[in-house]
Amino acid sequence: MTQMWIMEILKGIGKMFLHPIFYYSIILAVITGLSRVKRERSDFHIRVNDPLQELRFLFPAGLLIGFILSIITVGSGLTISYSIVTMLAIITIVLSLIGNFRFLSPAFTIGFSFVFLFLAKQLNWNLPILSGHPSDNSLSGFIVLLGLLLIVEGIQMMRNGSKKFSPILRNSRRGLVVGAHQVKRIWLIPVFCFLPIGPLTAPFEWWPTFDFGTSSYSFILVPFAVGFQQQIQSTLPQLAVKRIGKQVIALGILIFAIAVSGMWLPILSIVAVIIAIIGRGWISYRHRVRENAAPYYFTPRKNGLIVLAVIPHSPAEKLGLQTGEIIYKCNGQLTGNKKEFYKSLQKNRAYCKLEVLNSEGEVRFVQGALFEGDHHELGILTVEDRKKWNGNEAS
Repeated sequence: MTQMWIMEILKGIGKMFLHPIFYYSIILAVITGLSRVKRERSDFHIRVNDPLQELRFLFPAGLLIGFILSIITVGSGLTISYSIVTMLAIITIVLSLIGNFRFLSPAFTIGFSFVFLFLAKQLNWNLPILSGHPSDNSLSGFIVLLGLLLIVEGIQMMRNGSKKFSPILRNSRRGLVVGAHQVKRIWLIPVFCFLPIGPLTAPFEWWPTFDFGTSSYSFILVPFAVGFQQQIQSTLPQLAVKRIGKQVIALGILIFAIAVSGMWLPILSIVAVIIAIIGRGWISYRHRVRENAAPYYFTPRKNGLIVLAVIPHSPAEKLGLQTGEIIYKCNGQLTGNKKEFYKSLQKNRAYCKLEVLNSEGEVRFVQGALFEGDHHELGILTVEDRKKWNGNEAS
């Protein structure tokens, strides 16, 4: 019996490598990285992070959470059908083509998959690609998983979404050049579920709880592509992402509670899907409204040079400079703009002393040695004037 379970687990893992979303997510992450680098070079004449950054976020961050979710799904006996897996893959690809990472929230990928499958079942659409219609209990369990993955999305945003942003330059409503940050993340969350057919039988009377009447099962490891995309221009990017993450977690907890109740009252599963789609859309909409209404954060300052981004492995990173900090003195001289900053650096090419205002407005002192071959401007990116931004002077 144990050997059979091990074999089914291995087969379930193997099924993930046959799933198109596994390979599609890798391709999407690589293309996104290359596109980001091209934009960064256009804005700053240098790439900030390497092209594989998105790919590095794709797997490691999702494996542990996927393992935890798998314990929950296996313990509860959550089952999904091949029609659910197929429709989820189709909807995920379509939404990514329409809106890149904007619509890769489980609220949209799972939500719209549920809507299509529910309508197909109610209207008796015979689509060969679906290989039949899923049971009501499989659909209800699918929405329970939606709630769990929404919570995961929020947690991932707070833990990993608030790192390594991509700076951009854009025109303000008044035609001035301002700085902003684009946050794009995609995580692959592999979750073990049960298919309601196979050699495995229920080891306990209460298991599985999510698909009554089925007596045999097999494993499948389903790769869920979870992503988000936001532009942040009115505050520090890590603060905005964490705020959105908390809102998504709260929405996920609400959806999970309603979806569990939907196991016994199916109408609540439909309610959960509607709330999930509208709620997640509302969170993104409110962020855009807030961003458009608030003043720009990364603009030229009279009291110094604001740091838009720090190039990895540069002297600025070694000195501990942070995004959003203002350099108002360099080697004892005031730095009202980048020209003054560069001139102050030339006073001592072997050592650098900075006076910096952090995001709370407190003064801190930064100093360190400089070496031959280091970036001539320490490796900070700032809001350039239009002449520099148009390429007449590299940063």
